Amino acid sequence: MRSSSKSKNILNTIGNFLSTFITAVIAFVAIAFVLIRLMGWNMFSVDSSSMTPKLPVNSLITVQKIDPQEIKVGDIVTYVLNSNNILVTHRVVEIDSAKQTFTTKGDANESNDSAPVHWGNVVGKVVFCVPGLGTPLRIITAEENRIAVISVIVGLFLLSLFWDILIKNKSKKEEDKQSGTDIQADNITEKLAPQNSGLQ
Repeated sequence: MRSSSKSKNILNTIGNFLSTFITAVIAFVAIAFVLIRLMGWNMFSVDSSSMTPKLPVNSLITVQKIDPQEIKVGDIVTYVLNSNNILVTHRVVEIDSAKQTFTTKGDANESNDSAPVHWGNVVGKVVFCVPGLGTPLRIITAEENRIAVISVIVGLFLLSLFWDILIKNKSKKEEDKQSGTDIQADNITEKLAPQNSGLQ
């Protein structure tokens, strides 16, 4: 009995931890996405090594919208390369204010990019980089994975909610059982009290 009770306590502890952890992760991710959007930021993944070691491959970068006139030489910007809406993230090495263009270059490249970047093609300035999170971002935001991702998030949330309800019901039953035991003990004590008094 003691071994069985101990095992149940361990399972309950693990279940409570996982439930709390899952709920916290979902809440953190949701809040982070909302805050990033509210601040006018975008998140992208780094797919090439042209900006290593500053921006490693598979890194997650956060890009903030900015007035092109505020961009300085040395800033890392994300811009639309062509009509196919391909995005590139490179460093600004020259600014032509008259033509409103930037000359950019990948840190790992030997030469500047061949075509200047028009100010209107700039998406924003890179604010920070988190190595290793680019792949998860691609998986989560991919159009073909949207239904699967939503299903997993909802499933984990429901599982966490179910576990909390299960634990609360179990605790309530144990409390009711304990309360019933206490009542029975009180009744037995009340019945024995007169007998004990007579023996004295």
